[in-house]
Amino acid sequence: MHKQFTFVDLTHTITTSIPAWQGTDSFSTNIIRDYHQGHRTQQFNIGSNTGTHLDAPAHFDQHAPMIDDIQLDKLIVPACVIDVSSKASEDYRISVDDIAAFEKQHGQIPAECLVIGNTGWHRHWIEPKKYRNLDPHNVMHFPGFSLEAAKLLLQRDIVGIAIDTLSPDGADTTFPVHKIILGAGKYIIENIANIEKLPPTGAYVIALPLKIHDAVEAPMRIIGLVPK
Repeated sequence: MHKQFTFVDLTHTITTSIPAWQGTDSFSTNIIRDYHQGHRTQQFNIGSNTGTHLDAPAHFDQHAPMIDDIQLDKLIVPACVIDVSSKASEDYRISVDDIAAFEKQHGQIPAECLVIGNTGWHRHWIEPKKYRNLDPHNVMHFPGFSLEAAKLLLQRDIVGIAIDTLSPDGADTTFPVHKIILGAGKYIIENIANIEKLPPTGAYVIALPLKIHDAVEAPMRIIGLVPK
C-alpha cells in the first residue's frame, strides 16, 4: 500500500500542554511501574475531547449513536478539503459561497465523504493561548463553519465534517453546527492536523476514535491516504 499512497498523519500528538476547550489540563500521565522493576507501565488521565478527537451524534442526544456505534464504512472514506486558510480570520465561518467556489473548481461534493475545513488555524496549535484566543471578556475566537454551510453539506449526504480548531461553531456556545450535523446522525472531528498536506479531492481518510462503550467523544488517530 505504501507504493500506492503517501500517508499523512492528521493527528496532533497528545502532550500535557496541548490546548483544550476547557482551558485546563486535559491529559496527564503517571508511571506506575518503571524500568528498574523490569518494564515501564503508565496510567493516562485524558479528557474525552482531548487533542484530535471525534464527536459522535450522542454528544447532544442521549438516544443517538455513540462512538462505538459508528460503523467502519463511515470512518474510512474519501475526503474533500475546503481551503480558506488564505482569508480566514479569527471569527471567519466557512460559507455557502466557499462551498460553491470549491464545487465550481472540483465538482459537486460526493455523498459519503468527510468534508474538512482548512482554516489555517492549526498553525497556532503549539501556542495554546493563541489557539484558544481569549478576548478581554474571556470569550474564545477561532474560525468555524456557518450554519448555512452545514445545512448545504447535509444535502450532499456527507458522513461528517472536520476542522482544524476546537469547534466547527467557533466559540458559539449555542452550538448550532454541532446540533444540525450530529442531529442528522453525522459526526464531527475537531483539532485535525496537517491538512495542508491533503489535496482538495482524491485522498482518503482512516478516522478511528478509541472504541469506548457509551462514549460521546473520543480521542482518535486519523490518517490521510494520498494517491501517488
